Amino acid sequence: MMRSLLLSIVVAAGIALAGCGIQAAPPAKPVHHSDRTASTSQPAAPPVATVQPSSPPAAVLQLPQLSEIDMQGALAGWALMSNGHVLRTADGGKEWRDVSPPAVQSAGQSQVQVRAAFAGMNHAFLFVGREESGDFVSSISVYATADGGRAWTTATLPMPTWQMVDGFQVRFAGDGIGYVLLHQGAAGFSEAVTLLRTTDGGAHWSVAAQGGPTAHYSVIFGGDKSGFGFIDPQHGWITGVWPGSTILLYATSDDGTTWRRQTLSVPKGFTVLGGGAESLPPAFFGASTGVMPVLFQSGGGQMVFYQTTDGGADWLPTAPVPIGYQPAPWSFADPADGFVLDGTTLYRTTDGGAQWTAMHSNVSLQGATKLDFVNASTGWALANGGLLATADGGQTWTQIPLNVAATLVPTHD
Repeated sequence: MMRSLLLSIVVAAGIALAGCGIQAAPPAKPVHHSDRTASTSQPAAPPVATVQPSSPPAAVLQLPQLSEIDMQGALAGWALMSNGHVLRTADGGKEWRDVSPPAVQSAGQSQVQVRAAFAGMNHAFLFVGREESGDFVSSISVYATADGGRAWTTATLPMPTWQMVDGFQVRFAGDGIGYVLLHQGAAGFSEAVTLLRTTDGGAHWSVAAQGGPTAHYSVIFGGDKSGFGFIDPQHGWITGVWPGSTILLYATSDDGTTWRRQTLSVPKGFTVLGGGAESLPPAFFGASTGVMPVLFQSGGGQMVFYQTTDGGADWLPTAPVPIGYQPAPWSFADPADGFVLDGTTLYRTTDGGAQWTAMHSNVSLQGATKLDFVNASTGWALANGGLLATADGGQTWTQIPLNVAATLVPTHD
């Protein structure tokens, strides 16, 4: 069945999306992209008819805000709203087009968790998990587009029956191969998980591995998982917190079917005992080079970026960045140029983390939750639901009003 609806609403600061019903849980860790090739070519947009937004109801509504941004270059990129709407820009964020699936745009009030993954300017994947009582996810719908959001296909994830799902994360490794990590309950530095895999761009999914309290599961049960990442369809990592004397890191080299513990060296002067270190999902740049942050509780809280130049076979720590006891927003544009935000202080490295310099920006970045740099100069920050942009490596930031044109596009069931 094919549905085709067109609606255009041009507004500022998210007003056009105020009446949308989906309320999202806090987003997953950032989906870091390794493909930084700028792309300004856009598929032809469907014609739209301009209408005036209706007056908001008298009841006080919580307006949706930007929760994720994934720029593919200096001009073209994607964003995700807190209500699950998918946005697309071709001018660096000055104008956005809402290309969300109609099922998302027209959804009524419901409790959901929303995640997204983007691969270039044509491919996007939206995951909408429906919650039942107790905040458990009962079902997850997958929407996929291969033409920049002009049309979407739909599928449903196979949900495990042996334990409830309380959250999930998504990653795509290229060539239509993607993964979803289902979190199924954590206690005492142990957490059950199920890893799902697709090889056809999200149309069909199967169980790749499971991790539970019995020995026959192929993902080790121990440790709280913070997330995961893949450098290619065969090689991936699961990160998190381990209560012992090592940093938690699981690695796979067979599409996620089996996993093994991988050892990370602990920098001098740091301790990991009692869960004193948390590894976070890595970001890769090509087939061999990547970075992976580890948050240490030592010394008031410091983040150390581990570097690999051999596809993740070995990871070496770099200089620490003082960021407190919580994970900080960060972004590496390439293996050398990286940024980390500690409250109001933006730190920058130009040598892969060997040295960090505190920046003196023109505005306060207090409250920023995401950083996204596409090169050493050009980047964006999400702060208090709004969008900031820099063209000089973080010294000067400009507020960008959120102008959105909403378009309901075809969905193929």
